[in-house]
Parts: sequence; structure tokens; C-alpha cells
Amino acid sequence: MDILAARKKAAERAKTKAAITTQPEQPAHPGLIAPTAHVDEPAAPAAEIASDLPLPTQEPPSVDEAVALKREGESAEEAPGPLTLELELLAFRLGNEEYCVMVDQVREVLKMREITPVPHTADYVLGVTSIRGKVLPVIDLCKRFGLASGVRDEKSRIVVISVEDEDMGILVDRMTGVVRFLPDIIRPAPDTIEQRAGAEFLRGIARKDDKLYILLDVDKAVGK
Repeated sequence: MDILAARKKAAERAKTKAAITTQPEQPAHPGLIAPTAHVDEPAAPAAEIASDLPLPTQEPPSVDEAVALKREGESAEEAPGPLTLELELLAFRLGNEEYCVMVDQVREVLKMREITPVPHTADYVLGVTSIRGKVLPVIDLCKRFGLASGVRDEKSRIVVISVEDEDMGILVDRMTGVVRFLPDIIRPAPDTIEQRAGAEFLRGIARKDDKLYILLDVDKAVGK
């Protein structure tokens, strides 16, 4: 009986030991989950990792943005190039020719008035006149250009121009008004005009409405 009891106890001890070793390890503290065993897996190839990542894509514009972009493109296509401003000139007659000067060089236009001769001056300087207490030299352009003297009557005018911050008057036969044209129609004076007296005082010529206008170089014309 003692031998059988001992064998029985030994068998129970072995059975209990086997049951203990097969049960999962319990957490040290109640309520905590025991960590599970980590099994290493082979790393995925770099190409597969890259292919799994989402590629950055540009978000399509909204309808309002698309319309704005379209209008912006159309405006850029339809936008005109830089505008070329017309020149504005004051035209007058000397003899049979039509001359003109830039309007921005003209101060005012005066009717004929008394001109006082000044001795020891060039023959084309008629003299001086007074304007609001200021002395104004007056030049006869016909004499300056070597042309025959024009008509001097009540329709003749003195055009006051500004040259290098100095006012001077030029005597002209007749005023014909303001004329406007684009700079690209101005051409060099042809040989027929270059051979005339006073050709060195010209800036060029322009034709508009079947009329020929001779542009003066005012600085040279008044001797500046």
C-alpha cells in the first residue's frame, strides 16, 4: 500500500507539472494583458514599400477657379500691346509752306503788337515786346530761314515758345490750328526740301490729309 500510494502521488505530481508548463504565462498584476510573443518577419522589398505609398497629386481646381483661369488666359490673349500716343503740334504758315512745332513747347499765341528794335542784334531778331511786364525777344522766321518776307497784317501772330526755360516769340504769317498724327508717319526731309534755305532747322516732314507739314527744330530755329 505504501508503494502504490507513493507511485500515485508521483504520477499526480508529474501531471500537475505538465499542466503548469502548458498554460500561458499570467501577468504579474491582475487586469494586465500578458505580452504576446513577437515573431520577426522578413522585410518587404523597397520597391514594394514605395509602391504602397500614396503618390502626391495636385488637387483639381474648383469650377470658380477654372473659370477665373480661363478668363485670365483670354484677357492675356486679347490684351493689346502698348499704345502709341499721337503727337500734338501747332501748325502755321510761312510763305507757302506749312510748318509746325510741338504744342508742349508753346506758351501762348499773341496778336500783332508793337515791337521795339534792338541794335547790334542778328537781322532776324525783330526786337522785343512786353508781355505782362516781361520783355520778350521776337524772331522773324522768314528771315531766319532765308525766305522772302511773308504777309504782315492783322492775321499775323507771335507764337510764344519755351526753349531751355526761356520764353521767345516767333513771328508767323498765319495760324492754321492744331494737328495730330502718330510719330511713325514722320519721315526725313527729302532732297528737294533739304536743298531749300533753312533746311538745317527741320526735324522731318509728315503728310496727313493730303497736306505736307514741316516739323521745326525749335532750339535750332531760335539760335539755341
